[in-house]
Amino acid sequence: MDVLKNIFGKNNIHLKVIRIFYNNNGYFNNITGLAKTLDVSHVTARKVISDLVDAGILKEIDIGKSMVIKANDDSPYTNALFDFISTVQGIKESKSIEEIIEKRSRDTTNIRTASV
Repeated sequence: MDVLKNIFGKNNIHLKVIRIFYNNNGYFNNITGLAKTLDVSHVTARKVISDLVDAGILKEIDIGKSMVIKANDDSPYTNALFDFISTVQGIKESKSIEEIIEKRSRDTTNIRTASV
C-alpha cells in the first residue's frame, strides 16, 4: 500500500497535482511552475512530485537544461488512477442527472396536482 500513500499523500496537494495532470492531457511543467500553480513552496512541490514519480504516476524528463514533469502515460498505476477518477466523476455526474430528473418529475407532478 506504499504506492497509495505516495499517490494520495498526507494532504490534498497530491490530489491537486493529480487533478492538474488528469484534467490537462499532455500537460507538462517544471517544479517552479507547478509550485506557482499550486501556490506552495518549491520544497513542497518537489516532495509531492517525488512521491508521485516514485509511485509511477508522473515522470521527469530532461529537455535541454530543464527538467519537466508530466503524467507517466506508460504506467499501469496512472491508467488505473485516471480510470478511477473518470469512474468517480461519472458516478457524481450520473447522480446529479438523476437528481435533476427526480426534481423535475416532482415539480411536474405538483403542477399537475395543483391544476386539478
